[in-house]
Amino acid sequence: MRSKQPTSCPPASASEQPRVGYVALAGRPNAGKSTLFNAFLGQRLSIVTAKPQTTRSRILGILTRPQSQIIFLDTPGLLESSYKLHETMAHQIDQAARQADLVLLLFDASRPKDRSALVKHFLAHARVPVLAVLNKIDLVQPTQLDGLQKSIANEFGIASPILVSALRGDGLGDLLSHLETQLPCGPKLYPDDMVAEQPERFFAAERIREVAFEHLEDELPYAINIYIEEFRQRSGHKTYIRAIIYVGRESQKGIVIGKKGMRLRSIGRKARAALEELLDEPVYVELWVKVRPDWRDKERDLREFGYL
Repeated sequence: MRSKQPTSCPPASASEQPRVGYVALAGRPNAGKSTLFNAFLGQRLSIVTAKPQTTRSRILGILTRPQSQIIFLDTPGLLESSYKLHETMAHQIDQAARQADLVLLLFDASRPKDRSALVKHFLAHARVPVLAVLNKIDLVQPTQLDGLQKSIANEFGIASPILVSALRGDGLGDLLSHLETQLPCGPKLYPDDMVAEQPERFFAAERIREVAFEHLEDELPYAINIYIEEFRQRSGHKTYIRAIIYVGRESQKGIVIGKKGMRLRSIGRKARAALEELLDEPVYVELWVKVRPDWRDKERDLREFGYL
């Protein structure tokens, strides 16, 4: 199902029923889903790096406005599965699409040829309305945009995508207003001051993983997992966080640690700064590197790490 008429309901002032619903963000890796997710919420919940496939888990973010509550679901990118981890990521995309009232399908304006068959498969199996969004319009010439819109609409048989730049904020206000008209009326599902559902431990692990991604190259960033072993907030003392950086092979352990421990220390310093920004309080971080052989392909490990 690709489109439908907006749900009919009286204005919120008359019915006291705001527009409320779930909006899933989907698309190829590096289409800018997490950047758009963060821009909608006005804060950095999803981690963002220059590397594709940064997002591994479905992340829920809540935007409450005077006449609406939009629950956004950031999802991993659509990609071919090479490991059981990728299969769990694909399952999370499917779950988000099933839970959503509407899907925003993002395309990267700067990579017009990155239109995998996976996108067509996703559209063919969509059970809710899908709204196409052409992101990163700041990276192409304005004269190219009309052609890109027509190309996407023709190739996928969908309405012309809405133009936005998540990084600069271009078009986001209009997009949000449009989303409100597409959602059903009903009571709010979350308190007005709530912006996320996952616990602080989850976001702490994500911030550490973001820093590690920026320090590592090639395949190694994708071979790590962060596990928060201890998260202790102490009155009058720094919050204590002990985290394990798991790798899949013994040879990867030395690379993460670096010569004389220099890389691990650098990761630790930057992770502490990132965690202090997240928690808005002083933090003491202790990082360890351990080997969990082939964890990306083992159901037991994926379950322990929260992917299943």
